[in-house]
Amino acid sequence: MTIMSEACAERCNIMRLVDRRWGGIAKGVGTQQIIGRVHLGQIQIGKDYLQSSFSILKDQPMDMLLGLDMLKRHQCCIDLKRNLLIIGTTGTETRFLDETDLPGHARLNVGPMSPKAAEEEDKLLAEAIHKSQTEHQEHQEFSKNKIGAFTTLLVADVVLY
Repeated sequence: MTIMSEACAERCNIMRLVDRRWGGIAKGVGTQQIIGRVHLGQIQIGKDYLQSSFSILKDQPMDMLLGLDMLKRHQCCIDLKRNLLIIGTTGTETRFLDETDLPGHARLNVGPMSPKAAEEEDKLLAEAIHKSQTEHQEHQEFSKNKIGAFTTLLVADVVLY
């Protein structure tokens, strides 16, 4: 799903195009209110204008996130080695911005980390890795002992969806 913040939609003067019947709640890592959908708009990437639809989200900190729907429609390729987005339908290559080129609100790292903060982050990361490894081992043991029941549950879940 390609999303745009309400603030960005207002700056682009497209709020009048929002179909509010598509409003609801977006769920994923968290939840956010979907105001509605713009069924057809154009995104300029480099010199290209690409058609896309957008879901407009309230209180979304990022102006726009390109969704798999849009990337597939335009046969895009993300080349992380060369730091490029390649638009397959046009052949245009667009460089991703460096962290320093982003506006302040869009940066992941606000400034240099103090040694104490870096040590704390390393400790939290090590704990998370250990927990993940422990859960993986427990899951492996469960799977060995309960493979028949586990398989049945998976099939039942697939059927329900």
